[in-house]
Amino acid sequence: MFYFVPSWYQGNRKWYMEAPLWFRVIENMTFDDAVNQLKTFQAAGEETMMLLLGYQPHLRYFLHRQDILSTPYWSFFDEIQNIQSKNTKVLQVTDLTWPQGARFVYTPFALLVKIGDERIAEVHFAESGNLLKVEYFKENEVTYHYLFDDRGFLSSILYFSDGQPSHQDYLNENGVWQVREHLAEASNLITVNPRADQEFFQLAYESWDDLILEKLFFFKRLRMTEHDYLVMAVHEQHNRLLLDVFEQQKKVLSFSGDRYSLQEGSDLKRLAQEGDVLVVDSEKNKLALEYSLAQLGTPAHHVSKVTPFDTRLRLGRSQTVKELIIYWQIDGASREDYLQTLHVLLQLMEENPLIELDIVSYERARNMKALESELIALLQEKYTLARFMKVSEEAGENQLEEDQEMTLSSIRFHTFTNENQIIRQLDTTRLVLDLGQVPHLYTQIASISAGIPQVNSQASEYVTHGENGWIVMGIKDLTEAVAYYFDGLTNWNRSLVSTVQKMGDYTSGRIIDQWKELLENKG
Repeated sequence: MFYFVPSWYQGNRKWYMEAPLWFRVIENMTFDDAVNQLKTFQAAGEETMMLLLGYQPHLRYFLHRQDILSTPYWSFFDEIQNIQSKNTKVLQVTDLTWPQGARFVYTPFALLVKIGDERIAEVHFAESGNLLKVEYFKENEVTYHYLFDDRGFLSSILYFSDGQPSHQDYLNENGVWQVREHLAEASNLITVNPRADQEFFQLAYESWDDLILEKLFFFKRLRMTEHDYLVMAVHEQHNRLLLDVFEQQKKVLSFSGDRYSLQEGSDLKRLAQEGDVLVVDSEKNKLALEYSLAQLGTPAHHVSKVTPFDTRLRLGRSQTVKELIIYWQIDGASREDYLQTLHVLLQLMEENPLIELDIVSYERARNMKALESELIALLQEKYTLARFMKVSEEAGENQLEEDQEMTLSSIRFHTFTNENQIIRQLDTTRLVLDLGQVPHLYTQIASISAGIPQVNSQASEYVTHGENGWIVMGIKDLTEAVAYYFDGLTNWNRSLVSTVQKMGDYTSGRIIDQWKELLENKG
């Protein structure tokens, strides 16, 4: 079996991951290597399980959003809290006990509970709509928080003293505390209820790390064999723990993005020595890791670049629409390159009335409205308005002609925050354009899946020049690249055939075979 350990940690408290309030949820385009690796292994029919070390009372909703809810998992906090529940029940505010005379006041962000004019509690909800937490007050000072599990029970109680967190009790499903985390002391002491449901070797631990070690050793002894594999997302927080516990198991160590600092990582040498395979997600990261290992005098013969994404054939239907739609991913391009590319594309659109443009960013903070306003001003100054703009459909029928509101007709701006949005947009796309210094990995893989040629400024293993894409030496070559795929269907169809052939390199079965071969060679 393959056991996956993701790095789902955040916030100031170690091992603690509380779901955000519903109105503070900000979606960003993030790709978790553990999630995508899990999906790849499951698609190939491999037996998988997750080992989860952090406190996540709203884990099920998170797994649902990642489309891995059915994946078996072992949770450290479920273990110490003796949580056995597999089913979910809906917990309502009215299911809680409230004092006589309490009334509910609904606000845009929270449900206030008052007696007379005094606020005694605030009820907060998660993005899923489930109860997240209830903050209790006495004389307008916070006294404690109830934190709820998304399976429908009270998970923990966070107590306050003089407005500051003092300790947190982690409960079983009957509301009896099992483990207490002391927050006021600098020592981070963990104490165990002498009447706890589960067996603990001690009644006090200096830190969560000590208790996690104990439970991981216990899990390994009961559930794992030396023939199992551990796939761990490399992260400073858990590297040492996992290497200490799983000495006998073969280990795949996944380096993804900038999650682990190769320059500052304190345990890189040990990772390289004890990991059977070091996996990176890009050629850039592979070179950086090999360089760092060379600096440490450690061999890098077991570093391998394996795409974290599985490709499934979902060919788009762009051939069935007359419009020639360009999907332009602008992240990673400089301001100067963006403007130069925009001018080239606008000129091409003036020459060919069938070309349409989707300008796409995956950065939530990017002001796409400002870019749209800038584009409209540019069109009004230098281009034929009739080609790019039309009368807004929202304008009234009797609106005076000179006062008519205009809107873009063949150019659209998008901010995408998840993979499904990309896939939907690529369905009718004829050409993908990404001129960033490092082409966006998921966009490349999704384009291969959809059978769409790509234009990049940097070579990569995913695009072969003249076959399933075009590598431009500069923006000056962009016109030639677009013409190559838009002047008739011959080159586009040739690219489609090449893309389908290339897809075989990135299917789940091929990726699994790569991993197994690497592990066997190391053994």
